Order: sequence, then C-alpha cells, then structure tokens
Amino acid sequence: MNTPTIAVQIKEDVYAEMKALHVRAAKPISDEDKALGADLLAQTYVQLLDTCFTHLLDDLNSTQPDKMLLDASKVIHKVQSEAQHYIGWLIKFIANKRVPPVIHHFHDIVHLVEIDGVMKPCILIPVTATYADKARNVMDALKNKDTTRMEEGVELLIEAIETALVPLVYTPKDLMGFNFVISKTINGVINVLHTLFKHTLRKLPPHIKVESYPKVANHFATFLK
Repeated sequence: MNTPTIAVQIKEDVYAEMKALHVRAAKPISDEDKALGADLLAQTYVQLLDTCFTHLLDDLNSTQPDKMLLDASKVIHKVQSEAQHYIGWLIKFIANKRVPPVIHHFHDIVHLVEIDGVMKPCILIPVTATYADKARNVMDALKNKDTTRMEEGVELLIEAIETALVPLVYTPKDLMGFNFVISKTINGVINVLHTLFKHTLRKLPPHIKVESYPKVANHFATFLK
C-alpha cells in the first residue's frame, strides 16, 4: 500500500534549475551555484505558502472581504519575507561544500505527480494513514457545510505544517552544520514565525462563511495523495 503524502506543486522552472544544480553539485560548486541554491530555496518556500494559503485567502477575500482574512494574508507575506531575508543572511556563513547536501535533499523530496492528467513537479511530505483518513473525513464534512468541523480542520492543517517543517526547514538547517549561536538564532526565528502562523490560523474559522466551506475543503483536499 502506498504511503499517503501531502503533495504541493512547485514551478517548472524552479524544478528544472534544481535538477541541473543537483547534477552540478556532484562536484565542488561555485559561488554562483551556492547563491542559486539559496535563491531556489527561498523561491520554493514562497511558492509553497502561495500555493497552500495565499491563493485561497485571496479567493475568499474576493467574495467575502474580512479583516481577519486580510490580516492572515499579511502574516503569510511576513513569513515569506522573513524566509527570504534569513536565507540570504545565512548563506554568507556557510562554505560552498555545505550546500550540496541541501540541494540533494530537496532533489530527493521533489517528484513528478499526475495532476489533471499532466505530470507536475511536487514536493512530497509523507503523512500517516491515520492522519490521511482523518483529514479526508473532515474535508468531506466541510464539503457538506458541516459547521462543527472547521476548527478540527484547522488543527489538522497545523499538524501538516508541523510535519512539513522537518524536511523543509529543520533537515536543511542541520545539513548546513551551523554553529551553536547561528543555529539557536535560526530556531528562535522559526519558533516565532511558526507560533504567529499557528495563532493566525486558529483565529480564522469564525471569519469563514459556511458557503465557503466546500471551497476550502476542495482546496486542501487536492494536496492529499
């Protein structure tokens, strides 16, 4: 039986550049490739947040404008901006030889997945069968406009984010082998942004209209494979 996953599509050009960089990283990489690796990492984080959250929030705001939904979009943009800033800052502290393991790691978690009959590059995050069954049950309930399940859906979303943090954030950080001071700084930033994001998500359910529940459910259901 296949392991259930969360699959989030990334852009074709990022995938192509990542594959080419993966091949070049079999040998010592140049300063230019180190900078490219950092840029691809930052682009990937921005794309993941846009695909999972920004596009949905923008869609909801277009049909049911709400200050809390707008504030949630601002939080996501803050997380994106901070990610880009700190990746640019961190890359200055690492030798070129520490970058290839991160390149290989991201190459290994990106796979081609069939979406609407076309193979698309996606980052795959494994989840447990229990999580997948529960998520499908909640999504089905929300598609039927069950007003008792939105908070549960948000908690499942937070659980998915926390699962994804390991391969997307903590593993790359560990592979770069930062010293204690820098590693502690990074962990502090991650914790602050994660807490802010989590608190923002938990505030959203009362601000999402019942008629939008199917749209929310269908959006997140597309990621579960």
